[in-house]
Amino acid sequence: MFGRKKKREQENAAAARSVAMETPAPSQPVIRKAPQLTTLTRSAVGNRDYQQDAVYVTPSRILASNKKTRVLAMVCDGMGGMADGGKASRTAIQIMVQGFLRVEKDPAFNIPLFFRQGILAADRAIADFPKENGRGSGTTMVACIAEDNKLYWASVGDSRIYIIRGRQIQQVTRDHNYWLRLQEKVAAGEITMEAAMADRKKEALISYLGMGNVSLMDINTTPFEMQYGDIVMLCSDGITKTLPDSQIKDIIIADAVKPEQKAEALVEAATHANSHSQDNTSVVLIHYEEVDMKRKHH
Repeated sequence: MFGRKKKREQENAAAARSVAMETPAPSQPVIRKAPQLTTLTRSAVGNRDYQQDAVYVTPSRILASNKKTRVLAMVCDGMGGMADGGKASRTAIQIMVQGFLRVEKDPAFNIPLFFRQGILAADRAIADFPKENGRGSGTTMVACIAEDNKLYWASVGDSRIYIIRGRQIQQVTRDHNYWLRLQEKVAAGEITMEAAMADRKKEALISYLGMGNVSLMDINTTPFEMQYGDIVMLCSDGITKTLPDSQIKDIIIADAVKPEQKAEALVEAATHANSHSQDNTSVVLIHYEEVDMKRKHH
């Protein structure tokens, strides 16, 4: 009797195992990682009567595995001492963006050449604006194109591009102002550093779009290779003349500031720090990161 009971128990257990093997397991999500270029932007008028900054950035994009993914970011700072700096900055953005959209998907896209041609075209267009009271218009420009994890940039004027990696921040563009010439004179022994520091013209621009013959421009022909976690920041001098680099870095890497709020936090910090005379303030961020892609098996 005990033998027959045990046999039936074994048969029942075997049948239960068979049913379990035939019944499909519940659908489980499989988390996959994908590289993404996450973009953010923020602008504020500050204490100025007009907004003369102009910005543009491609929406965030997940990198495609079978073709190059490209993102364009730009910040232009119309020159407040000139007539209609806002029109100049918007024109520079328009010319560069229209050109980018035409060639964005071209496999043979030569980015450094694109930047050079775009700068010359924008410079000519702005120089041809009708003169008001004998004064022309002008704008600075910083621009980046991220091609997958490769970063190209261009700069004319004193707006800036920074790269934040880990706990380090580095400015990768030069300020195209008279300070460059003064530094050359110091290096040549023509003047002392003290005399250079005391020169009241040291922040005067020596290159900008609208000169009509712009020649001083910085374009990197060898791309910078981004690593996961790198953040690229483009900004007008409304940020950099108010916030030191250390504070910019602290805001960007702060865990207390949500990633989607970092551009806003930078602009708010600048406007609060200089509540009486804050210039137009603009920032664009590009974050090269890995994001979770949730898919389900069926």
